[in-house]
Amino acid sequence: QTEKVLLIDPGHGGRDGGASASDGTVEKNINLAISLPLADMLRIFGYPVGMTRVNDRMVCDSELVPLRQQKISDMKNRLKKYNSSRLTISIHQNHFSQSQYHGTQIFYGKQNEESRLLAASIRQIVLDKLQPQNTRELKKATKDIYLLSNATTPAIIIECGFLSNSTELSKLKDEEYQQNMACAIACGVLAYNP
Repeated sequence: QTEKVLLIDPGHGGRDGGASASDGTVEKNINLAISLPLADMLRIFGYPVGMTRVNDRMVCDSELVPLRQQKISDMKNRLKKYNSSRLTISIHQNHFSQSQYHGTQIFYGKQNEESRLLAASIRQIVLDKLQPQNTRELKKATKDIYLLSNATTPAIIIECGFLSNSTELSKLKDEEYQQNMACAIACGVLAYNP
């Protein structure tokens, strides 16, 4: 039996940019910029780590051409990886029509009780280290969040911040802040100690 990896899933990629900010910043790039150092930090802690992507691409079957089919294939392929890993941390960015919203929000899968415990551990350290004013509660994934609804292993989505909030956007684009976010998440994993 091979040791199961902690899977880091940088959301979106390739033709699927995810949310975009008013200045043209696309979510997929920030997701990857936080995920790569996060994976490195977890490896330094001694965990076996896998990633759904390490560059700007979708995780879909290569022969598909229509974007809709690529997106469906991407989701199914990611889910397979989720369900064969020890746990999954998916990195995303939020966006809302009103610009006042800010702060990290974490969603957890509903099929595995560990998802909520992992989410709570990470949330606590993100608040301690980066966002002491953040009052956002953990949220159980609804069925419209396909990956978290269908993952049988522990899985969470971390919406690191809002691209629609200009102050938070400038932080999310900053390499030092990206590293700090990755570090807070990694410390949350370490505190949970899977």
